[in-house]
Amino acid sequence: MIDRLLNQAAVTVLNRMLGREEWAREKLAPFAGRVVRLEALPFSLQWAVAEGGTLAANDDDGAPAVTIGLALSSLPFALLDPQAATKDVRLQGDAEFAQALSFVLQNLRPEPEEELSRFVGDAAAMRIVGLVRLSASHWRELAERMLDNTANYIVTENPMVVGRGEVAAFVEGVTRLRDDVARLEKRIDLAARAA
Repeated sequence: MIDRLLNQAAVTVLNRMLGREEWAREKLAPFAGRVVRLEALPFSLQWAVAEGGTLAANDDDGAPAVTIGLALSSLPFALLDPQAATKDVRLQGDAEFAQALSFVLQNLRPEPEEELSRFVGDAAAMRIVGLVRLSASHWRELAERMLDNTANYIVTENPMVVGRGEVAAFVEGVTRLRDDVARLEKRIDLAARAA
């Protein structure tokens, strides 16, 4: 039930964006009738390319022509920046269709301000979207800092885990020792031959 509602909502949003971009509809039109499945586990959405290059919800259980796998964590950022969602994507299926679909999805520009302005007005929509973008960047920055701090804590507080710098120094020391041993072996070999 949730998948069906999400599927319909996604189709509606994508068709609004496609409605503003004739080039995108022209790019998808040759693939009319083909099915694409978007998997962002635990959700799975499936669409068919309709005549004219728009999308339609598809509940058919058949194999899709293209399967797009996304990390669920990247979906919220996709609404504000499509490039953010395409950084960790897995594509399977018809290469030509996947390439066209990928190009369209990466280059469609969502205009959340325009969509939201229909409900709350232009000024409020600009402020709300600005706040969401600011909040998203703060959350991303917070997550990055937390990961860095956690990694530093694990490396410095737990002697079983070694930092990159220490590993690099160890590898350099082993390499230097190996070279010194090789030179010493050659000297011993030369001394043994001379004697």
